[in-house]
Amino acid sequence: MDYFPVLAMMIEMNLRQKGDGFRGQRIAVIPRSVLRQASEQTLLRGLMPTDAGFFPRAAGHMRERPNGADQAIFIYCVRGAGWCEMNGLRHSVEPGGLLVVPPHIPHCYGAVKGKSWTIHWFHAQGACITQYLAGLNVSMDRPVALLGDDTQWLELFEEVLGAMEQGYGFSQLLQASHALAHLLAVTINHRRESWLDQPDATQKIARTICYMKQHLDQPLKLDSFAAMAGLSRSRYTALFKEQTGFAPVEYFNRLRMHRACQLLDTTGWSVKVVAGLVGHEDPLYFSRLFRRINEMSPMEYRKTRKG
Repeated sequence: MDYFPVLAMMIEMNLRQKGDGFRGQRIAVIPRSVLRQASEQTLLRGLMPTDAGFFPRAAGHMRERPNGADQAIFIYCVRGAGWCEMNGLRHSVEPGGLLVVPPHIPHCYGAVKGKSWTIHWFHAQGACITQYLAGLNVSMDRPVALLGDDTQWLELFEEVLGAMEQGYGFSQLLQASHALAHLLAVTINHRRESWLDQPDATQKIARTICYMKQHLDQPLKLDSFAAMAGLSRSRYTALFKEQTGFAPVEYFNRLRMHRACQLLDTTGWSVKVVAGLVGHEDPLYFSRLFRRINEMSPMEYRKTRKG
């Protein structure tokens, strides 16, 4: 049985398959009374889409919110071009760009004059929004993330919008919430993969991470990685932790333990052999490190049932 009253299904849904603004548009808006109830549910309070839509060839489209919005706003431009003004700065939004406006920030955005943009958009709220924005590495000073022509993003967005169009029952809201979490997780992953294409310090850090993954059996030399990135040891360490959440040595150890888990799961090799393959000549030290990260010994891990 749904947690929300059946009466909610009878409320004006604010859902338009073909609206009066842009021919072919779709809009779904969850009533705020339903959102308040959703925020009390454990499975929904972390992340909820509140509004979503698709505007094709939206010439003249513009929104201005002097006091900002209660939700974070995401706009993915697939054709045409747009702009956004926020914090005294003007930003361009080209095809393949994802505009992200944090909550409560005054802003204005719209289609470039003479260039109708086609956009997929949604608003979202929840206890985890701040963490998602941090994972996307966007802010009011850097609000545009380049995704390119991302068909997976569009497929996941369609799942979010489709769930919202089905109604306001708990099952529909749960599907919309978790579909949105999947969408944002994929977006964050694509963003991190795109570091390799960015001509700045993030690219340099990403290259050292790639090197780590390819040389798990070799000693970590922090000075060598800093030199590889063309940064001082302290600057490299600070940037690395900012991007990954871990210091370089800790990150490298976790990569090693992740590989060790794979070997323990897929081979019958001894702990000593596995330890050597991930750069540890001392199996006792390897076992202590493995336990610290995985909260169990290598042999205990191997015996756990999986799948």
